[in-house]
Amino acid sequence: MSAFRCAGRVVLGAAAALAVAAAALAQAPERWDFPFDPRDWKLVAENRDGRLTERVYVAPGESEYFWNERIVIGHQRLAFSPEDYLPVFLEFLNENCRPYRTKPLLQEKTEVLLQWEGDCRITGHQFEYRRVLAAKDGVHVLAYGAKSHRLSEARREAWLAILREAKLK
Repeated sequence: MSAFRCAGRVVLGAAAALAVAAAALAQAPERWDFPFDPRDWKLVAENRDGRLTERVYVAPGESEYFWNERIVIGHQRLAFSPEDYLPVFLEFLNENCRPYRTKPLLQEKTEVLLQWEGDCRITGHQFEYRRVLAAKDGVHVLAYGAKSHRLSEARREAWLAILREAKLK
């Protein structure tokens, strides 16, 4: 057997192992209870930094940086309010997505639902609904984003309803 064919088997074996690991991550339970649409959304990133966990899902055929639609699910294991979360998030938008516009859709003591649209450096012009909910175990985030030019009014309204109705398990 040639060295090339042997190396190919090692690469294929490593690729298969990564696929199994990715599938296991994708099966990890989420705290939010909401209906994904019937497409086969895939987990493309899981970021853990101290008490913060963030998972990013994209529609089929897309990737972490090249996407038309994505869902972000986050959890910060600290006791603070959505009012504390928002200034930090708006600072992120100011640094990475200028110009941007925000519109609060719901603002309560333990919950905020924000709509924003901006031109982000890495991912381009996008639209997002971001729901932030304070619970006993920390602050939970659920967001749906889409490239602005790819988002119909019907899909926008459908995802707003999904985020509004989502519950923590």
